[in-house]
Amino acid sequence: MSSHVLQADKSVVTTSVALVSALALLATVLFLVAALIGVISRVPADDGSRKQVAVIERIKPVARIATAVPKPAGEVKLTGQEVYNKVCVACHATGVMGAPKVGSKELWEPRLTQGLTGLVNNALSGIRAMPAKGGDPSLTEANLRDAISYMLDQTGIKADATAK
Repeated sequence: MSSHVLQADKSVVTTSVALVSALALLATVLFLVAALIGVISRVPADDGSRKQVAVIERIKPVARIATAVPKPAGEVKLTGQEVYNKVCVACHATGVMGAPKVGSKELWEPRLTQGLTGLVNNALSGIRAMPAKGGDPSLTEANLRDAISYMLDQTGIKADATAK
């Protein structure tokens, strides 16, 4: 009979441990739910302003077009080297898109058949991938002539010899 009593005691202990464990788990879940509700209640209500900002950001223009070229306050005299460093170096230092590289006589000599005036006219109006005035509308014909003379001099060609 004593083994029957021991078995009953074991069953009561097992049931009690299971019941206490279940209650502890339930208490933990309730605590976490209460904490979550506290966090959610502290978030301010959406007044629509964030959505409005997102819409404005999505539909804003990517770029703006200027219809007028600003005129310099006074004509600035630039040397050929300054014009080269400001505008021409981007293509003529590396030979981008077929631009004759400064220092490469074999690339400049075929172009010299038209003379310095022809080279200046091409620079003024643009040719192939080169935009008019190298992309800087503020440059004058004299600026371009000085820059081309500078590039030719750096290549070892005297600009005076190419004048037509």
